[in-house]
Amino acid sequence: MRQLLSASFKSALVFTVIAGIATSVTGAGFDPNRKGAGENRTKLTAMERSPFDWTLLTKLSDWKNGAAPTPASLDGKVVLIVTYSDWYRPAARALAVARRAAETYGKDGLVVIAAHNPEGWKDAAKPEAPTGGTMLLAHDEKGEFRKALLSAQDPNFYFIDRAGQLRFADVANESVEETIQFLIAEKRDDAANLNQKEAEAKRAKAAQDAKTSSINNQNDLLRNLPEQTFPAPTAEAYAQAKWPKLPTDERGTTTYEPRKITLPNAGWSPNQPPLTGRAVLLYFWNPGVPASYDQMQRLADLMQRQYQRDLVVVGVLSDFESFGQRNDKLTDEEKAKKVLTPETALKRIQEFQTARKYEHAMVVDLAGSVLKTVTSENEIPLPYVAVISSDGMSRWWGFVGSPEAKGALDRVLEVDPGVQARRKAEAEYLRSTGNGAVGSQPQEAPKK
Repeated sequence: MRQLLSASFKSALVFTVIAGIATSVTGAGFDPNRKGAGENRTKLTAMERSPFDWTLLTKLSDWKNGAAPTPASLDGKVVLIVTYSDWYRPAARALAVARRAAETYGKDGLVVIAAHNPEGWKDAAKPEAPTGGTMLLAHDEKGEFRKALLSAQDPNFYFIDRAGQLRFADVANESVEETIQFLIAEKRDDAANLNQKEAEAKRAKAAQDAKTSSINNQNDLLRNLPEQTFPAPTAEAYAQAKWPKLPTDERGTTTYEPRKITLPNAGWSPNQPPLTGRAVLLYFWNPGVPASYDQMQRLADLMQRQYQRDLVVVGVLSDFESFGQRNDKLTDEEKAKKVLTPETALKRIQEFQTARKYEHAMVVDLAGSVLKTVTSENEIPLPYVAVISSDGMSRWWGFVGSPEAKGALDRVLEVDPGVQARRKAEAEYLRSTGNGAVGSQPQEAPKK
């Protein structure tokens, strides 16, 4: 599947749609994708935003491209640490990424420190630093530097901000560039006062929450509302609903009619959410294609919180190679490592959810049956989404940054007979339990 938009243009459009679709949600601070899961990821996260222990640099030896750095020489700099192994191809590529970063951002205060694996240092290639950039190579002879950073397997990326804090630990490869850009642009005082400002913001939020406790109680009530039974709307009700205008091609022609979408029964994480009386927003992604999820997954989580019970957001992990994506530049060994099985795909989903604390549901669909049902196109713009009504029919599909995306979603939530029936049943339940004041129409959808 060819990515139809350049990375920069795609990012601009996705940021625009985030502002348009999730206007009522306050965006969090910069938060790159990270690697790892479980206990090790928890420990790595706990290390972040603390002063970096510069004595760890004494664990490295045989410095190349310059003398061993000191706290004074790194003061006020942004430091990118990469653990690598010259004999391991993915890690060697990581060093090339770090070198390009030093070349591009060295003038802005970026310093790269590359720590080689204990094995293979003698015969390892030791590239010179780029002109105008600082890239220091060193040997982690005893592996003590890696051990201190909880670096289990090369390559791993760590960032130290201008205030000398280990800001981000074990950042995913696809987020390295945007992390550099963020830290380069950040002022030293802002980095130094980050924890204090966030503590003040939490205190202010707690005070605001106390003032609006009744609203919070209402929201809690809605989130924990038991599933209600209600008569399913008739086929005629769905047929008469004023659904959004269907997507068209470049000639303004509608190429597909709504189709019945069947989601997988297995491969869900954390579990399959209830779908009765709810619209569904699907986005299609693959961990090997950053354009399919970079930014989109954050948006998905925002939307799930914003629309709560009316909408179920699902990330569908699909095998894009079955749609014609080619990896001609990869070796057979590298291609084999990129092949996902249902088990490894589910593990990748769980890694993403753990590292980024995503709350929306994801499901494995390596056969691509869901995406193939939504569209028969061989090329799609990424990130790609589909809006499904409560009867399981596709009502809109296309690029999430399209001007029609938000309007289509709002229209489906407004006219969907199943959503309306579920709201009515919930309102009756609330009245019967003495909570009618919470609202006779839970989760009122935004009007166009």
